[in-house]
Amino acid sequence: MVDRSELLRIPAFADLPEDQIDWFLSHAEELHVKAGNTYFRQGDPADAMFVILEGQIQARGELGGETVVLSTKPGDVTGVLPFSRMKQFPLEARAATDTKILRFPSSLFPDLVQKMPELTKRLVALMSDRIRETTRMEQQRDRLASMGKLSAGLAHELNNPASAAKRAAAQLREVLKKTRCGYCPGGSHQDRRFGRDRESSRSN
Repeated sequence: MVDRSELLRIPAFADLPEDQIDWFLSHAEELHVKAGNTYFRQGDPADAMFVILEGQIQARGELGGETVVLSTKPGDVTGVLPFSRMKQFPLEARAATDTKILRFPSSLFPDLVQKMPELTKRLVALMSDRIRETTRMEQQRDRLASMGKLSAGLAHELNNPASAAKRAAAQLREVLKKTRCGYCPGGSHQDRRFGRDRESSRSN
């Protein structure tokens, strides 16, 4: 059985009135999960909040096409939170070590809001932090995707220099042609006149 002092050591529950802690404990289920065992799967109904008392949980799955790995530690509160719109768990969670958890059913959230208003405020703040972190991860993923496209373009240029070399060679030929035009039969009128003047000077 979970002692009141164990729950009070959890930051979200710190300094809450004892009668509220007792009410929470009376409606929460104590779970022991062995290392390596799954305690919820991706797609399972999001029907409970979890308070990690001991051990570590690792959640893994795909979000937006990217592999995501999240870890929890003693003192963390995870799962669905009050006012959350989560309907299904987006990741699969396994115990990385032997873990002791309190499971609080989401069906009792209306009672929780009424009986534990301070805890509710803290959990809403926790949910806001979670949303900000998710947004940050999505923005980082988008930046990495943009950088990936840029890198792909640079790699294309580096790995396919033939077209660039061909353009450079054509430009070089054009420059050389213009440089030599005064010494070739097809030179300009001034070039041909210069040639005639040079021949006249030789004959004189």
